[in-house]
Amino acid sequence: MDERTFTMPNGRLQDKIALVTGAASGIGRATVLRFAREGAHVIATDLNMQALQALAAEAGADTHPIVPVLCDVTKVDDTTRVVADAMAQYGRLDVLVNSAGITPRTVDPAADIATRWDAVMRVNARGTMLMCHAAVAAMQQNGGGSIVNIASIMGLVGYPTSLPFSDGFSAYPQSKGAVIQLTRDLGVRVAADGIRVNAVCPGFVYTALTANVTGDPAVHTKMQELHPMGRLGQPEEIANVILFLASDEASFVTGAAWTVDGGYTAE
Repeated sequence: MDERTFTMPNGRLQDKIALVTGAASGIGRATVLRFAREGAHVIATDLNMQALQALAAEAGADTHPIVPVLCDVTKVDDTTRVVADAMAQYGRLDVLVNSAGITPRTVDPAADIATRWDAVMRVNARGTMLMCHAAVAAMQQNGGGSIVNIASIMGLVGYPTSLPFSDGFSAYPQSKGAVIQLTRDLGVRVAADGIRVNAVCPGFVYTALTANVTGDPAVHTKMQELHPMGRLGQPEEIANVILFLASDEASFVTGAAWTVDGGYTAE
């Protein structure tokens, strides 16, 4: 791809090669835009090419072009291809952000419990694992890199009984718990290779995944009250922490699960 000609001050990810999954909306989208402003070459992947192209157009002329790529993170061929293409184009991969994720609320409500559970685990847990597996092999060639997995506070605690999100069998907290444990186990295994692996655990954030519940005023109010700050988070606030963990500023941080939750898990 032809590069734009521009002059910009050195950013915190200046000329790093970053791959972000789930980039078409929410936290992934905010992360792509933040990374681009910080000087990174960003490969943005998702299943929605139209949204990815709109995101690339939004970046502006003072950043490296955002490269939109279709990728299904549940498929081995897709995950290996997108990393191989990054290596072929740029010669290395410095950062991976695993933001692709779904909840049972986005699965066909007519499906049985096993089908819904499998669908969520396939994207959130299997998809994160497959992307990490492909990225680690590439980063070992570069001599290091940073992986940031998007987990959730629900990987650390159960759903509050005051919210109508789970009967105890929701795959969402189970899948995010798997992401946190993958982060810890992988982080210690690849530390000697110069690869850092961390997880961000957001509280409730205004994204497409919460839009179908924040529309209920009573539920929305309860969700806000569960956070000591009295509000939900914005995707950009999560992207700020992802940026830090992806950058060299977090050089002594690995295997960690960072809560970004307005105090939710502290209370």
